[in-house]
Amino acid sequence: MTGFRFIIVLLFSLPALAWGDTTFQEQSGRLQAINAYLLDFRPAGAPTKPDKRALELVLDLYPQPSIDTRVGRKDEPIDPPNLVPKFRGRYLLASGLHLGAAYAPGIEFQDYEAEFISLELGYRFTLAKTHFALRASYSDGDVEGPVTEPDVTDLFDFQNQGVDLSVGRIWKDFEYYGFLGVNDIETRLDVEVDGAILRHEEDTYYGGLGVTWRRGALFVNLEQNATDDFLRNLVLSVGYRF
Repeated sequence: MTGFRFIIVLLFSLPALAWGDTTFQEQSGRLQAINAYLLDFRPAGAPTKPDKRALELVLDLYPQPSIDTRVGRKDEPIDPPNLVPKFRGRYLLASGLHLGAAYAPGIEFQDYEAEFISLELGYRFTLAKTHFALRASYSDGDVEGPVTEPDVTDLFDFQNQGVDLSVGRIWKDFEYYGFLGVNDIETRLDVEVDGAILRHEEDTYYGGLGVTWRRGALFVNLEQNATDDFLRNLVLSVGYRF
């Protein structure tokens, strides 16, 4: 049945799901949501306020959890990407204000091509040796590739808006932090085989824990993200501060 193709909205990642008695619309919506959250513009860095203005260039790597493509009796050998790269720049002011952006004019990986722009605006401050950051983010992009089955070119569009608060402390060369936020998404999936258009909108909460290691101008960041109660994913970042 072609209807099953709609449901297998391969996100770049997806832990095994227990479908239970959920409807087709609920399954499709949840899969689109996971895809959008995996491409969200999360903090990926400690909220430490710099002593002077600085520019950071960062490579974010998003390892993707395994995906279970089995829905009903459908089991096709879809090969999702196992790592998604994102290039980020941050401009930090001594006042605490920071601006960030990520732009990809067509990143190709495996059989997928992603094009997106992400923006962030935040404010960092320090109280009693504890660092805080309030940040707003926006992402808009699309992904082309075999989302629903092999050897097709489906189109997935997403728009994400988020606000989060980070809290961190410094210990030696390490900066530990945690964050909480809320996210609003709008998605659309154009299925090539059936010509179907699937849309989804929702908002939810997210949070995470991370640690930044610095050695001079070089830094490495590892962040564990959690979105609602159904998605866990890592972000590994390597950057340089000028």
